[in-house]
Amino acid sequence: MTQKIGIHVSGADGMLGDSIVKGLLEMPKLYPILQNSNFQVYAGVHHETEQPSTNALVVKVDPVNNPDSAIHALKQVSKLFLLIDPLSGEIRQKDALAFAKGYINAAKQANIEHIVFPTPFSKYEAPYSPPLTPVDDDNEERTNMRSYREQFEAIESTLLESFSRSEITILRYPGVLNQHLLYFANYITEKSKMPLIDNSYMTFECCDISDVVRASCRILVSPIQSHGGKEYKITGPNLLTTDEIAIKASLGLKREIKVEFMSIKQLKNVLMETTSDEEEVAYLLELWGLQGYLGTARKVQVTRDLEQITGSTGKSLREFFENSYDDFTSPQTG
Repeated sequence: MTQKIGIHVSGADGMLGDSIVKGLLEMPKLYPILQNSNFQVYAGVHHETEQPSTNALVVKVDPVNNPDSAIHALKQVSKLFLLIDPLSGEIRQKDALAFAKGYINAAKQANIEHIVFPTPFSKYEAPYSPPLTPVDDDNEERTNMRSYREQFEAIESTLLESFSRSEITILRYPGVLNQHLLYFANYITEKSKMPLIDNSYMTFECCDISDVVRASCRILVSPIQSHGGKEYKITGPNLLTTDEIAIKASLGLKREIKVEFMSIKQLKNVLMETTSDEEEVAYLLELWGLQGYLGTARKVQVTRDLEQITGSTGKSLREFFENSYDDFTSPQTG
C-alpha cells in the first residue's frame, strides 16, 4: 500500500477503542509496506488528558457541542472508524445518535474516503430476533428514550444517506458474550453459577473482542476497494445454547458451572453490584435480551466472515474461560 493512510478512531477512550488503536499501531510490524507510508493513527477522545496509546496522536473531539473539532480532526485522515461505545463511560444513551451524526457530518465535510462502522446489533430478522428490546420499567426517563438498537439502526441509515455504499463498511459483532461475562465474574466465582436471560430456548451468538479488533484493523489498513461496500458479521466459531455455554465454562474453569436463569430485572440487580453506571447496565441488558430464539432451524446464521477478513478462525468461549481463569476463580475454588 503506497497511498497515504491516516485513520481516526472515535471513542478511543473506551476499552474497545483503545484496543483498536493499539492493534493499528502494531500493523506496520505485520505489514512492512506500511512502514514506508505516511501511516498515522489518531485517537479521538473526550478529554485531552486521556492517553489511550503511547504512539497514537490523541485529539479531543466533541462532535455534538463543537462540530468544528471533528471537522478539523478528520481533515487529517482518509479513514474513519466510527465507534460508538456506551461501555466507554462517555457516550450517554440520550447522546449516542447525536454523537454519531456529528462525526458523520464532519466526515462529509472533511471528504473522508472510507468509514468503517462497527455495530453490536444484527439485522432484525424475525422470527429469529426477539421483537422487543428489554425496557427498564424502573426508570421512566430511560423508558422514553430511543433504545440503543434503534439508535444504531438510525446511524446506519444516516451513513447510507450521506455516503455512497462503496465508501462504507459495516462490521457487525453481535453477542460479545465473552467480555460481557466479565461483568458477572464475582457472581460466577462465588456461586459457580452463570446468570443468563430467563429462556432456556435461546441461542447465543458469541464472539471475542480480540477477534473484533483483528478484523477491524485488517479492514482499516487494506485498500478501500477490498472492503468498501461490504457488510460483515463476526461470529464464531459457532453459536451456543445455554447448555453448551455451561459446558464450555465448566471445561475452561475446570469445575462445574451451572446456568441460573434470571429475568431482566434480576440481571440488572446483579450488574448494578458490579457497576453503578445505569447507562452501562441498560446497554448490556439490551445486548443480552436481543439473542436469537431457538427455532426449527436450531441456530441463527453463522458466518465465516472473520476467516475471510483475517485468514483465521476466532477464539472459542472455552479458550476465553481458560485465558480468564483467574478472573472467575477465587483462591478457595482454585
